[in-house]
Amino acid sequence: MTRSKSPRRTLLAAALTVALTACTVALVACSSAPKTPDAEMAVKNQASEYTTFGNSYFAQANYEMALRFFELALQENHSIDNLPGIAKSHNSIGKVYAAVGQHAAAADNYRLAGSFAEIADDKEQLALALINRGELALLVGDDAAARARFDEAQQMVDDEEVSESPILFHNLGTMYARQGDLSQARQNLERARAINEADGNWTELASNYYMLSSLASRENNYDEAFRLATLALEYDKRAENSPGIGADLAALGRISERRELFEDAYQYYLRALRVYLTLDLVPQTITMLERLTRVAEETGRESEAVEFAAQRERIMEAMAPEAEDES
Repeated sequence: MTRSKSPRRTLLAAALTVALTACTVALVACSSAPKTPDAEMAVKNQASEYTTFGNSYFAQANYEMALRFFELALQENHSIDNLPGIAKSHNSIGKVYAAVGQHAAAADNYRLAGSFAEIADDKEQLALALINRGELALLVGDDAAARARFDEAQQMVDDEEVSESPILFHNLGTMYARQGDLSQARQNLERARAINEADGNWTELASNYYMLSSLASRENNYDEAFRLATLALEYDKRAENSPGIGADLAALGRISERRELFEDAYQYYLRALRVYLTLDLVPQTITMLERLTRVAEETGRESEAVEFAAQRERIMEAMAPEAEDES
């Protein structure tokens, strides 16, 4: 587990550095050669295939590859001036930047997504861009900006310009939960859950159950929290959503620890650690090692507790020069 810089992180940093430039060039470097309807459909299909690959890599937390495929989709869409497709690609690229903490780049792509969606009169992608901007505002702690974007998207739903969005309801639930309004949070999350369950959207459904579990845990209803987190894990496994699986296992460990079921907590944390190591998710790995140190001591695994603590320190020391390089 000891390492200095991960090759994957280095490659990702390089990809993120050039991505916005590549996107800007793509805006003006479109081919002017006319295409037949059959050729245009082939390009759209290729863009769609690239997007599917990108989504698959995104679900694996392989953000470097996800970015590459989303950019390829963007290039294909630009080549035939497919404005709805361009908007969709920018929404996808923005999600990658948000996932790796590049908030300014994420915001730029979401704004581009909204602009192209407006030109294309694509209400669905426009609403998604607004929701994404609101989610990003939540991520950086700007609840007022988040609420403003969510209100704009909700108005589109109320005006029947777009269908009800489970992503919007989930984010509203997250916002209310952070503000301490657990009743409103649960109401919105349940609305999202119902839609996702009907649509068979397992990844989003798992996310709904994860947040509902968090609400139950905050109310000290640990039996219900455990049940909901187990459902989240079930649906994340069905969707093969690796980051979600890690988060669900970590939540089950946390709930078990609060119930003083330390042996169960130990096993859940260990399973989560293995997932995060596979995905090379360093902050989550550090957190799991910290928790494992604690529950290993509670279960009499003194030597393991010492080793977990030492591994955590080694990783943090290895990451320190990287943090200085990025400053």
